[in-house]
Amino acid sequence: MNGASLFGRGRLAGRFGLRMALWLLSFVGICAVAPQLVVAFAPGSPSPTDCALRAEDGSYQDRLAPNANHWFGTDRQGCDEFSRVIYGARHSLIVGVGAAVLIALVGMSVGVAAGWRGGWVDAIVRRTGDVVLGIPLVVGMILILAVLVPGQRSATTTVVAFTVLLWPTVARISRAATRSIRTESYIEAARAVGATDVRICLRHVVPNALPPVAAYTASLVGLLIGAEAVLSYLGFAVAGSVVSWGQMMDDAQTYYSRSPHLLILPSVFLSAAVAGFLLLGDAIAQGPAGREIDAS
Repeated sequence: MNGASLFGRGRLAGRFGLRMALWLLSFVGICAVAPQLVVAFAPGSPSPTDCALRAEDGSYQDRLAPNANHWFGTDRQGCDEFSRVIYGARHSLIVGVGAAVLIALVGMSVGVAAGWRGGWVDAIVRRTGDVVLGIPLVVGMILILAVLVPGQRSATTTVVAFTVLLWPTVARISRAATRSIRTESYIEAARAVGATDVRICLRHVVPNALPPVAAYTASLVGLLIGAEAVLSYLGFAVAGSVVSWGQMMDDAQTYYSRSPHLLILPSVFLSAAVAGFLLLGDAIAQGPAGREIDAS
């Protein structure tokens, strides 16, 4: 399959799932790139850090229910919940997209090398991947973030930790694609004219391995966003004043019985972002003519 055909127009662009994914991800993307444009339409505070426990008349402003002045209410510190939910998209997308891209780059590099070289290189990659995949994701993340980098949690360390634990799946996909085409006639023709292994891999192998990797990576972003929220909910949030959906959910769990909106609203936005990337990955996996891409 020509890798470029994956992104061509046709039946892929007309699918309902793809349209839904683009709508959801467009909104989430705007919230992440330019949150000030979204919160400007709301009457509440445009800054997630502009908090007030008491108003000028002395009334308490913490955990207010959604109202005309605060569309999503306020949190326990009197911060506008709508602003915090919108600004929370940035951190989640940075972690999700950044980790997925790095996982794809590392996994493809290792997988193509293993599939092309074979022998002991392939054996080491497969055995290492089996060991890494045997580690539960949440347990592995907690081990890395709490034991190996205690007190230094950041978006970068989270991205690196996800990459360490999740590269083997991409490596398997790209390895399978490499092994399926390395004996094709056009590969032999490229060798005959003197092309180097690196040039052959970049020009012929990588484009053929890209469609299944792209489909998996798109879905992986959604899974990573959800996993980062779970880690924040468990108390392994990024240190500092970074606003994230998982951290908001962690703060809201104590007050769920009296202020359920503090937990429900960031959960809705989180679910929308995850669903958007999962739908995008499914649409890419189906291919431009409605056929599922074989990643095996």
